[in-house]
Amino acid sequence: MLHRPSKLARAVTATFVAGGVAVAVLAALSVVHDPTSDAAWVAVPLGVLLVVWGVAFARLSADDNDDDDDNDNDNDNRDVDDAAVERPSRGLLSAPLAPLSGVIALLAGYVAARMVGRPVDSSLVAVGGVLALWLVNRAVDRWVRRRGAGDGEPRPETD
Repeated sequence: MLHRPSKLARAVTATFVAGGVAVAVLAALSVVHDPTSDAAWVAVPLGVLLVVWGVAFARLSADDNDDDDDNDNDNDNRDVDDAAVERPSRGLLSAPLAPLSGVIALLAGYVAARMVGRPVDSSLVAVGGVLALWLVNRAVDRWVRRRGAGDGEPRPETD
């Protein structure tokens, strides 16, 4: 049975889709007006990715509603305990939203830096800095998960 997303999910989806369409249209008009504007060229895929993010968010919200309704029947006799079945987390920053969010942030940072008059090289340095911080965050998260997945015994904290 197909379920509709919540009102909040529909509002978020509508905001991202409308914003993405507006960004893409304004960027296309800017490209027509000034074909040498690199910020306008980068803003076109930014608008498209905003629309894609909104649609992916709506699908994620609909999937979550389907999963919530699966657990409504408490009277069925199952041999498997529901707590023992581990379901993958599909939160806001789960795939495919996390990679899309990262690309959107990088493109938006570049467009914003170029629109305030920064040269291309400093815009690329800013985007590279954001990308480097994101990679460091992922590496630290992976290190923490690996360390937490150890044998469960406390380790002495030594330097």
